[in-house]
Amino acid sequence: MAIAKTLCDRLVQDLVNLESFRNASDEQRCVVEILESYHTYLREANICDFALLEVQLLERLRNETLSTWSNDIHALLIDEYQDTNPLQESIYFEIIKASSPLVAIVGDDDQSLYRFRGGSVELFTQFESRCESATGRQTQRFDMITNYRSSGEIVNFYNSYITGDEDFLAARIVPSKPEVIAQRGLVGMPTLGLFRADPLSLASALSAWLEELFTNRSIVIANADSSYEISLPEYGNLGDCAFLAHTVNEIKYDGYKRQAQVRFTGLFRSEMEQRHLQIFNPRGRALRNIENVQVLLGLLLQCLDPEGTYSSQIYPTNEAAFFLNQWRQAANLFISQNPYPSQNGGLQGFTESWKSVSRGNFGDEFPSDWPVLELIFKLITWMPSFQNDPEHQVWLEAITRTISATGIVSPYGMKILQGGSHLVRSRESFIRDALLPIAEDEVDVDEEIMPSVPRNYLQLMTIHQAKGLEFPLVIVDVGSQFTRNHYKQAFRRFPSSPSNVVLMEDDVESHLDGSLRGFRGSLDRSFDDLARLYYVAYSRPKTVLMLVGCERCLTYGAGGNYSGSIPNISLGWCRDGSWPWRQAYTGSSRPIRVDPPFFLI
Repeated sequence: MAIAKTLCDRLVQDLVNLESFRNASDEQRCVVEILESYHTYLREANICDFALLEVQLLERLRNETLSTWSNDIHALLIDEYQDTNPLQESIYFEIIKASSPLVAIVGDDDQSLYRFRGGSVELFTQFESRCESATGRQTQRFDMITNYRSSGEIVNFYNSYITGDEDFLAARIVPSKPEVIAQRGLVGMPTLGLFRADPLSLASALSAWLEELFTNRSIVIANADSSYEISLPEYGNLGDCAFLAHTVNEIKYDGYKRQAQVRFTGLFRSEMEQRHLQIFNPRGRALRNIENVQVLLGLLLQCLDPEGTYSSQIYPTNEAAFFLNQWRQAANLFISQNPYPSQNGGLQGFTESWKSVSRGNFGDEFPSDWPVLELIFKLITWMPSFQNDPEHQVWLEAITRTISATGIVSPYGMKILQGGSHLVRSRESFIRDALLPIAEDEVDVDEEIMPSVPRNYLQLMTIHQAKGLEFPLVIVDVGSQFTRNHYKQAFRRFPSSPSNVVLMEDDVESHLDGSLRGFRGSLDRSFDDLARLYYVAYSRPKTVLMLVGCERCLTYGAGGNYSGSIPNISLGWCRDGSWPWRQAYTGSSRPIRVDPPFFLI
């Protein structure tokens, strides 16, 4: 379902000629039919998604039914233009043609991250010619090169990084822009690197380093040649730091082995908790994997489907069935602990009464219908974390949002009925429409509901989430999972084939009004996206930038093909396979490790 929605959104955002695309193949015809059916449903239900809202705006601008509004626009200011899509560009150009406003766009092609959401950096790098062609307006470019955020050391590091691969230069705006200059100048703190043998050792070392820094309020980093000190200001806390990574998932579910594998961020959470340091990473674990979420969802199952009969009748996938069973086990264990409040039968008494009702035994004192949301808020009486802890509040919102949203289209509106055949069907409907999507990992959390994160929490976030943010200290994961050069990891560090998003762009390219991305090869665009991703990561900190990963990521390599090394764009590799960090040496014995441009801890 998610893949189909992504394909449909791309057809809309890229203004694809649907008839041309439809006739290209049976598979593409099927995608167009899905899109048309989806739009028909939205219209009949008086619902509009964001992409369709933009389409309607463009249509009304073109047929001049919005002329009273558009003719009164005197200035058009557009930020983050590097992530604009063709549909949005067309809206901007229609406004420009309608009212000839003053126009200013701001963007940085090196920070284009949202190709997977339809963003097309080419619209920014080609803005001068595209704007003149569409509107007749000429443009003037201003290069803003002064950086007021980062230290000179950090700016020098990411300047060197983004210009290090000559094959990337052709993807950048022409004429080339000057390097960024740090207004703060050098502050005497080099870029840091912390690398260990394996993910567990790395998690332990990083959490121990943070514990020393925030316990002693300062830390000295030294080797035989030099030393540096990091001192916290009076009110400095973990909230001044951020951990950034390509992904912050803490657990990976192995469908073949039917088991969950703990990733680096999960190990890091455990090490931090052992040191009584808290992290904020609500996206790090799928809802289905989180212990207290499992308990809450398991309690719902125990109340509404005590024998598992209703769950089996909706034929869940093996993956979903695995998690439904895991939730039940977690709930049973929690009930056996007799959590507070325990008076009047406590949680066990409450669930037993619901079990009896779900088996068809209920009297007049029990309501004939009961909203699931009310049952949830009753159950969290025994789970205060959902009331007090910021991560739990984000997870609870995701659960209740899922139930509310599915209630709009679900036949029973997420209410549990007690009489006749509706007793069974309402429960089956709830499990099928609300619980199975969570069990199949189709529900995302929305951490933006939290206006701020408590100051004593270290934030873990993807690099995409960190776009536009800044922190005094930033830790960037460049290789916590890379202990060998395995092909399955290549897409995250050194692509061997084009990404799925790039392939999707190629599928629609010949069905656009004009060439948009054809000048740049598919594999090159995949490399470009990785280079930009880590450029954004490296430009988030104010004073301290630390790179972390496994030691094998810095292996020099043996023999003519440098076997044992792990190609990684984030660590300065060029896409031709060369690595400028490999230092020259004399004699027959090669170095074991490269000489990186940062201070190793």
